[in-house]
Order: sequence, then structure tokens, then C-alpha cells
Amino acid sequence: MENYAGKSHDERVAVRKGKPVAAQEQPGGEMAVPGTMPDESHSCGELSEAGKRAWRQGNTIGGKPEE
Repeated sequence: MENYAGKSHDERVAVRKGKPVAAQEQPGGEMAVPGTMPDESHSCGELSEAGKRAWRQGNTIGGKPEE
């Protein structure tokens, strides 16, 4: 894990919530296929199906893209 400002606080919060440290999560978060990493053609690794739907739909008023 890298050193960054607020690291110890982030680690405590992550342990308490049972989630990974937000600053250390995969680029693309939940919209990327787990384990994929950025390369020349993908800024967040490979997009999951939900990520592809969100990308195609674009910004929406009121929140989540339609299923």
C-alpha cells in the first residue's frame, strides 16, 4: 500500500465498514471488471456490462442509468 495523506484514518474507516480503502480501489471502481488494470486503450481497465450501459447512456437526470 502507498503512503498518502490521511492513510491511517482511511484504513480505520475501511476496516470498520468492511470495504477496501477508497484511495486504493481499482480505477473504474464498480464499473470495471475486477482485476483489470488501465492500459493504452482503457483508462479504467475493462468495463463491466453495467459500466458499458452507463457509458452508452451518458449522464441522466435523477441518478442511475436505466437497466
